[in-house]
Amino acid sequence: MGIGKMMLAATIGALLPMGCYAGTALAASDGIHVDQVGYLTNHAKIAMVSLTNAENSFCLVDAVTGKKVYEGKIGVQNNDVMSGDKVAKADFSDFNQPGRYKLVVGDQESADFAIGDNVYGVAALQNWRSYTLSRTNTPMEDEVTGLKITSGHAQDKEAQVYFTDKLNKKGDVVDVSGGWYDAGDYGKYTTTAALAAGEMMLAYEASPTKFFQGQLFFPQGVKEEAMPDALSEVKFELEFLKKMQRKDGSTFHKISGAQWPGFDKSPDTDTQQRYIYSTCTASTAMAGAAMAMAGRIYSDYDKDFADDCLKRAKAVWKYLSKEKESIYRVDEGQESGSGPYNDTDDATERCWLAAELFRTTGDKKYENYLMKQQKNTILQKPSFFTWDNTLALAQFSYGMAANANHDFQLQVRQKLVDYANDIANTIKNDGYGCSLKAHEYTWASTKNAVTKGDILLMAYQFEAKPEYIDGALDQIHYMFGRNALNKSFMTGMGENPPEHPHNRIHESTGAYVPGLVVGGPNAVSGGDPDQTKYIEEYKPAPAKCYLDVLMSWSTNEYAIDYNGAGIYALSYFMQPDKSITAKDLKLNRSFPKWSFE
Repeated sequence: MGIGKMMLAATIGALLPMGCYAGTALAASDGIHVDQVGYLTNHAKIAMVSLTNAENSFCLVDAVTGKKVYEGKIGVQNNDVMSGDKVAKADFSDFNQPGRYKLVVGDQESADFAIGDNVYGVAALQNWRSYTLSRTNTPMEDEVTGLKITSGHAQDKEAQVYFTDKLNKKGDVVDVSGGWYDAGDYGKYTTTAALAAGEMMLAYEASPTKFFQGQLFFPQGVKEEAMPDALSEVKFELEFLKKMQRKDGSTFHKISGAQWPGFDKSPDTDTQQRYIYSTCTASTAMAGAAMAMAGRIYSDYDKDFADDCLKRAKAVWKYLSKEKESIYRVDEGQESGSGPYNDTDDATERCWLAAELFRTTGDKKYENYLMKQQKNTILQKPSFFTWDNTLALAQFSYGMAANANHDFQLQVRQKLVDYANDIANTIKNDGYGCSLKAHEYTWASTKNAVTKGDILLMAYQFEAKPEYIDGALDQIHYMFGRNALNKSFMTGMGENPPEHPHNRIHESTGAYVPGLVVGGPNAVSGGDPDQTKYIEEYKPAPAKCYLDVLMSWSTNEYAIDYNGAGIYALSYFMQPDKSITAKDLKLNRSFPKWSFE
């Protein structure tokens, strides 16, 4: 994905055994691990301590005055297999005074953090706003980040079809403007577009009263519609998905240039021809599922839009009812400037589509499809949902549907609950309270962990077990720095966030965009040259296989579906706080740009 050579000078440095680069040293002790954003007032508050010869007690001090406000005992150290650390808990759950604090052990202290009722409010808004700042074909000037975009791939209005089939000829011009850039590159993909939009709509549907107009402080140039900003943002992506739909109900798979653009290319200056590549039944089904959701969620704000979305979802259903086989079209050269997202088994995506159509319409033909044609799939044990496996989303949607077959719905719900219990057990046995098993420290591991937290929150709506809420918060704590690296995996959040995300907008414009969830430790899947070299030379534990460097796209790139996992979790715990201002979202520190030879 990347180009150019890294200048490994003293400011960036050589590889270090702890999985960091020189120049990114922690200001706080790397043996005291806290959620660097904060802890909710009336929920568990636990830090992890991995100091050698640690004291057996800790205290909290006010981060401003230095005054001691709380003392407690440190638990027994245990070996954490995923990190190789000896870890003990410092539990201050019964301290409920809002404020900013540090945890002190002996002569060492943690990063500072907040305690409060809405500690994730700003982070949630940054997470949502990152989509706005990833819009294509949208002139914008953002007062929060300083990002300025003039047009952003205006050529998407005249994209060319790359292949010939019964509906299109190679070279046909189609307007597929709009939508969000997928990740650190400038491609746009139906799979992740539908998945991210779906996660965001689920977040809204779980707590609609938390969202309002004016909440996201849209940049100058971004249209504000007569609906909560969150729905306005998702609508922008849904309009793009509509343009990707073909007259038979299927969708195009992706759009990008033929070559990866350089990191000096901003959205305004990457002027290469853009092509529409591939068709894929899995991504088509996902687009249909997102449209089916929009058919119910937007009905109170824009009925014509909602009705059109539902009509398009039904067109997808009609197409897939005729096209029984899973299709992923491949033409030579289609992956030369974009990722494949090559899902060749569409069973779980068809289930998600049917479940959303049933939940929206109540039409029993969709339920019958799940109970008969897809019974073996819908009753499987799920995994965390991804762009190539949406089973958990299908189970949740069907589990929430009104007027479902009682016995079958209970069976489906139980599959999600059983998986939630498995997740909760993994969290309980992990030294840092992380939900990841060894084989899950892979590409997008942060997203994997937070998505497991999302599933706990979904299962909580079936069975209200307190450990599901606690486990979901544990995954937020992990994302925000209570991990073996003391690294927040969301840009701009916490004392030690990613400084060099694999992101062309960040690198080409100099505007640091907060709210992006980066991949995180990747120990078991395909990587990049930096990650590969690091593994070969230092053989880090799975939980430490992460590099905060620009060219480590397998550990330090964000993607819109990674962000979607954060959206659901953070939105679940945020409050509808109208006192937050655009000024509150501005970062009070600068971040260095990468250097190339």
